Amino acid sequence: MTSHDLPGTTAPSAHEREPRPPRLEDTVLRDASAALPVSDAQPRIDKQRAVPGNTGSRFEDLEGYRGLAAMGIVVFHAYQFCRAGTSSSYAYQDTWAYHVLLNLDGLVSMFLVLSAFLLFLPIARKVIAGQDPGSWSLFATRRALRILPLYWVAILVVWAYRNPTLPGNWQDLVEHLTFTQIFDRERIFYTIGPAWSLAVEVFFYAFLVVLLAVYGRVRAHERSPRVRRALVWAPVVAVGVASLAYQGWALVTHVPSTHYEVWFNPLAKGTVFVGGMVLALAMIGWNNGHAAQPLPPRALWSLRLGALALLGWGCAIRTDSAASSLWWQQLSTVGFVLLLASSVLAPTTARWRRWMASSVLVWCGLISYSVYLWHEPVLLYLDAHGRLDHAQAAFPFVALTLLLVSVPVGWLSYWAIEYPVGRLRLLRTPGGAKRSFYPNARLFAAEEEGRG
Repeated sequence: MTSHDLPGTTAPSAHEREPRPPRLEDTVLRDASAALPVSDAQPRIDKQRAVPGNTGSRFEDLEGYRGLAAMGIVVFHAYQFCRAGTSSSYAYQDTWAYHVLLNLDGLVSMFLVLSAFLLFLPIARKVIAGQDPGSWSLFATRRALRILPLYWVAILVVWAYRNPTLPGNWQDLVEHLTFTQIFDRERIFYTIGPAWSLAVEVFFYAFLVVLLAVYGRVRAHERSPRVRRALVWAPVVAVGVASLAYQGWALVTHVPSTHYEVWFNPLAKGTVFVGGMVLALAMIGWNNGHAAQPLPPRALWSLRLGALALLGWGCAIRTDSAASSLWWQQLSTVGFVLLLASSVLAPTTARWRRWMASSVLVWCGLISYSVYLWHEPVLLYLDAHGRLDHAQAAFPFVALTLLLVSVPVGWLSYWAIEYPVGRLRLLRTPGGAKRSFYPNARLFAAEEEGRG
């Protein structure tokens, strides 16, 4: 078939048939090893191919969840702040608003589920497909660049502000810089209280680093399909069983909920990470078994209603006891897994996913890490300078003020620290090779020949 046989086309002219020498700008932009973002244009969605997770390398709607969770944590700390003393009652005491607001700290579980899902998904998917899951050292480097710079800057700044005279509480500083504050009942919430969850998450990163090293050692991707499936399920089951056994021991021995080093360590939170890992494996299994077809709308709404029921139940039964707090952790984990499943197993054109991927929510998700780290120091700074009131009636004002200050601080922190450091990840390709930002020398020769 010639070009004349195609409707709406004409034969190319002699000038058009002449080969055009490659240009430098074409080479740099099209070179796979230099795949930098070159356009802000939004990709068009093909509704005929709207399959689960078909959003490129990122789940934009999950960024929306992350943004909502970060804002919810800010509101929670404002609510916790608005009491005349630690033994006084909260605003809206014994109402549904009270139960919801006091349990917004459960949104930390959503952060952990999201991390487990997004980090374990590509590893498990490659192993099951018979592909090399990647280098453990490259994974560790990328995670370190993502977490450490902002975390260390925030810890050092806040610690220096609160310890104006040396030596200060040096043990607190060392523990926070090494993520070991979660094993210290007294200092776990010092310096930056919410940083405890970052410490737990770092231990999960270390677990994945070891897992990747083991996969590489045993050549997991070269095993039979049955063995590959067993290799990706084995760590999930192991962590789940170990975490449940540990939690059972803590309950049987009646460990009080105020023994934070027992209830806030990585093993105590293991079931939360297992939730995200199970979601990753469920998505892989569904896509492989159903040709990547999305769940029907009725099933998706059943997942959302189930999530709402579990979260509501958890809010209603939670008290100050260790047992009810543990039940809340388990119920909220399952609830968030169901809620996230209703997104990742839905078509990309689904209205729910488009809502969660709105520009405002995605922007909030983009700066969520910075907002999460800085909002408590901002709250205590405003309080120290007499800008806030602890009265219950002041809660709406305190929450609004904290949001209006923390979000711009988070935005500045993102562009000043997170974004520049994040660009360092581009020095390596996803495969671990050094990235080339310059075209091959022979292309210069071709360009010069074309000019001659």
